[in-house]
Amino acid sequence: FLIFLFLSIHCIPALFHSDTTSEFSVRLYQRLQAAGGQDNIIFSPLSVAVALGMVELGARGASLEEIRQAVGFSHLLPGVEFSLLQNLTAALLDDDSHYVIRFANSLFLQEDVTFNPEFLHLMKKYFRADVETVDFSESSAVAEQINKWVENHTDSKIRALLSADDFSSVTRLTLVNAVYFRGSWKNQFRPENTRTFSFSRDDGSEVQTLMMYQQGDFYYGEFSDGSQEAGGVYQVLEMPYEGEDMSMMIVLPRQEVPLASLEPIIKAPLLEEWANNVKRQKVEIYLPRFKVEQKIDLKDTLQELGIKNIFTNNADLSAMTDVEDLYIGKAVQKAYLEVTEEGAEGAVGSGMIALTRTLVLYPQVMADHPFFFIIRNRRTGSILFMGRVMTPEIIDPNDHAFDSM
Repeated sequence: FLIFLFLSIHCIPALFHSDTTSEFSVRLYQRLQAAGGQDNIIFSPLSVAVALGMVELGARGASLEEIRQAVGFSHLLPGVEFSLLQNLTAALLDDDSHYVIRFANSLFLQEDVTFNPEFLHLMKKYFRADVETVDFSESSAVAEQINKWVENHTDSKIRALLSADDFSSVTRLTLVNAVYFRGSWKNQFRPENTRTFSFSRDDGSEVQTLMMYQQGDFYYGEFSDGSQEAGGVYQVLEMPYEGEDMSMMIVLPRQEVPLASLEPIIKAPLLEEWANNVKRQKVEIYLPRFKVEQKIDLKDTLQELGIKNIFTNNADLSAMTDVEDLYIGKAVQKAYLEVTEEGAEGAVGSGMIALTRTLVLYPQVMADHPFFFIIRNRRTGSILFMGRVMTPEIIDPNDHAFDSM
């Protein structure tokens, strides 16, 4: 019985490889969207791919093939995907970069079980994975130890990921993958321009939120799906983080068009089309400050995408250990994203801007209704985070800080 968890904490962005795994990330998103109602969504496709890669190293037979097929590796020679994942993560860990990304991978093994030395060696080689032995029968102590490890590797943004109930005397292995990102916008919003604003949700209700504002040079484009399915024309805005390697792409339907009309057209080739066709120009941006956090039980979702074998008694994880009946009992990801004036963890501004609907000289992106976003590496095309904002942070009108706005 094996638990495998992926955590992505992001103080703001995310990553994925366009040529191989972007189809997988879009399929994951669509599963979460189908189950999500009117909820915000945030997950890290890259983090899921890395965690599955760690399992794949220990898998054989059908267990191995299902992962390769679902993630998009089946056209590669066997084993090439490990170098690919290694390179994708390494591309983000450049010490000279203007952002902070940390990947942290760890294996917690049952202390009296012998694991294949070659498997442990390859885990270290490709995923820099720490290996620790624990006694899963001491479930409270193990939960505390793993939670502390996660907290330490995500700047305390992800806490209490697991509880004692997640382990039992038959748990043999827990695999944890955490990714943390902190980036500052290349063009930061000035806090004194942030003001209270109405955000219209897709169910017709309105909430008060803090809206950031700036005018500047960004990558921008207007697209149409060629039918009326997505409500005709929609806007795509790409905002780079410092250094310009990482960016956040925001996809916004027209005001009267619910995001649910646009979501079905999102496909991997379209992500590429947006990236290749946005042009640098002056844009006026209204973007809410927002914080999205989500814990996802990925077991059902991955099974729907064809990764079934590893979750059953038929799992073949014999490249890890000779222990019989080893299978994955749990697959969890917890992701966190915060977008502020500075890009991540910014300060609250208490100024105002005058909003005038006069002649608009530049394209205007008014994100006062639900939108889709991805955070990606612009050099590799890899997607670190993907999600949507259905409701941003809500301002309490009785709050003293609200009065001062």
